[in-house]
Amino acid sequence: MASDSDKKIVLLYVLDVLKDYTDDKHLMTYTEIVSKLDILYGIRPNVKSIARNIDTLIEYGYKIEKVRKNGCYLAERDFDDSEVMFLVDAVYSSKSIAPNDAKELIQKLTKGCNKFDKRKYKHIYKVEEISRKRSTQIFKNIEILDDAIEQRKKVSFQYNEYDATKNFLPRMQGRKFVMNPYFLVNNNGKYYLVCNYDKYDNLANYKIECMSNLEILQDDVKPLKSLPNMENFNQDDYINEHIYMMTGASVKAVIKLDNAKAINDIIDWFGDKVEIREKNGELFAELKVNEQALIYWAIQYGKNVEVLSPEYTRDKIRETLKEISGKYEV
Repeated sequence: MASDSDKKIVLLYVLDVLKDYTDDKHLMTYTEIVSKLDILYGIRPNVKSIARNIDTLIEYGYKIEKVRKNGCYLAERDFDDSEVMFLVDAVYSSKSIAPNDAKELIQKLTKGCNKFDKRKYKHIYKVEEISRKRSTQIFKNIEILDDAIEQRKKVSFQYNEYDATKNFLPRMQGRKFVMNPYFLVNNNGKYYLVCNYDKYDNLANYKIECMSNLEILQDDVKPLKSLPNMENFNQDDYINEHIYMMTGASVKAVIKLDNAKAINDIIDWFGDKVEIREKNGELFAELKVNEQALIYWAIQYGKNVEVLSPEYTRDKIRETLKEISGKYEV
């Protein structure tokens, strides 16, 4: 218990009360602050010392609004309500983060909120119900990969996947993958490493949550721009082309849109650099995209779009649809 004379600790307690119990709709008088300090911490400073503490906090830089007779409240926080909601939803929707890590992270994000706002963030009680990978190393893996990219060093790791009994086990009998790491991507709630295997000249994407025993090696990375056709590599274009983070070649595609609403789907997935044109009352989109991703996307949005070219990609979509249709024939 802190004594009334311990001015430093009382100052911090006053700040905690303001953070937890006040906002522009919930003001507290100095007398109410004293009562709250008594309940929470067992101390009863006098009203004048509360006034001095609040003035000290204002002088230090905290934005505390005083309203005549009605009391005062903390008027500014690190994040506003909409920012906290966005960050909490981002954690909540990410299936890469293990349940305990997600819950702990949400608690940290809402720590600066008052008691009234914390009631809004009920995700914290639902987070264990979400289907998630069981990787507890996701944040550590991201940190290690970030260091490796900064140091321009290769990395090695085991890559895991589920078997029929839902055990999460290393692929290829635990063989270590050695990669040149280039950058990290958060795509649809999943974290990926974009990298290169020395044996090949293309880029590959690996889920970071599936990595284990990740290490930074002493070997220098192969420069990204030394790979074939990578002299003018653009990271944003790569991400827009690889909407499902699949490996493989990109194609220049022309897509017919059956209605104007499909424009939103195109831009949502591929970005606003997509060229949209109208000809004879019909809409068309032209874009560069990973071929396998285009096939998946075209099937997903098949009611509203039609891939016109390349012809060989169109053929692959046709064959894929035949295979799918065959599975459902009576």
